Amino acid sequence: MTRDGTRLAAVIVAAILAVALSACGSSGTSSTSTSGEAGSQEGVKGQSGTEQGKKPGAAQKKAKSEKEGGNESAKRHVAKHVVTPLKVSGGGSQQFHVKGGDNSIQEYGEEKSETELREAAEAVHRFFVARAEARWADACSYLSKSLLQQLEQFAAKSEKKDCAAILNALTANVAPSVWREITTVNAASLRQEGEQAFLIYRGAPDHTVYAMPMKYEGGKWTVGALSGDALPGAA
Repeated sequence: MTRDGTRLAAVIVAAILAVALSACGSSGTSSTSTSGEAGSQEGVKGQSGTEQGKKPGAAQKKAKSEKEGGNESAKRHVAKHVVTPLKVSGGGSQQFHVKGGDNSIQEYGEEKSETELREAAEAVHRFFVARAEARWADACSYLSKSLLQQLEQFAAKSEKKDCAAILNALTANVAPSVWREITTVNAASLRQEGEQAFLIYRGAPDHTVYAMPMKYEGGKWTVGALSGDALPGAA
């Protein structure tokens, strides 16, 4: 994949996640309507003896194909080397200050120790790795309580079972090459105020600088978003 292609893939993944989550919050009525329309169409076709005989077979084949495709996707995640090892270079947030720019995250709270930086970085990296390996329930275990509640609310409205089902539906078909990029984390700074914090790290492509919201809950660091946001102007 070229550098431009890689960047485009990352942008597309972020856009899909944002749009899909928004859709989950408001899809209750529309999905029901669509299902109803589909059912009505099948009912009309079912009046023909020939069509009635063919449709169940076609539907079963399609369902089987989709199921096998989903299984192959999960196998591909596990089989391929999609994990980039975690790095903790440190150095603090000062290195990312943007002259004349917005440094609200770079100056948020106070800089934490290298030990705390590593702990937070490990939580983020493990979250990304769990998703890359299609371990959806494990991925959910790293999320903050507030984000987990939001995803579970989306799951209920979109007729998914839980957080794991939502993550599966959103990201199961992402290519292994993209997952390898997503698991690229080189942690540089952890800024904390109270239980809220931001992990600043470099990732793909081109050592882009990201900020991931974090929370310190129950004696451990939890992840506050599905992906980090690029810091404008930081390098």
